[in-house]
Amino acid sequence: MDFSDWFDFKHRVKQDMTLVKEVNGQIVTKQVKGSFNWMAFLFNWLYPLLTQKYKTRGFVQKTLIPIAGMIIADILVLLVFGVMIELIFTLVSEIWYGMMFDTWFKNQLIANGYHVDNRYQVETGSPQSFE
Repeated sequence: MDFSDWFDFKHRVKQDMTLVKEVNGQIVTKQVKGSFNWMAFLFNWLYPLLTQKYKTRGFVQKTLIPIAGMIIADILVLLVFGVMIELIFTLVSEIWYGMMFDTWFKNQLIANGYHVDNRYQVETGSPQSFE
């Protein structure tokens, strides 16, 4: 992921989609939600580390880089503008993280060889296959 992916709101995931990949002769499916990710908003860096849904090669590292950027920017805003502006900045950055989280997941899946195929719909709450 490069810096432009952080703010690529034009290509943000806006509808649910299923991505598939063939691994060892079996079809592996991953469901990407097209809505605001409340869990990423609330738990930030802990969410991709602790949930099984987002286990795919390279994704945890991809999500921790924006968190590091958020922390550094948050410290700078605190030092320059003070506590009130820093609190507003923190809220805005967490909203941004929740908005873009599933888009980053979709982009990482595509980088890992998945492709969009909505013929393989995964039921909500069902376990997903891991690569």
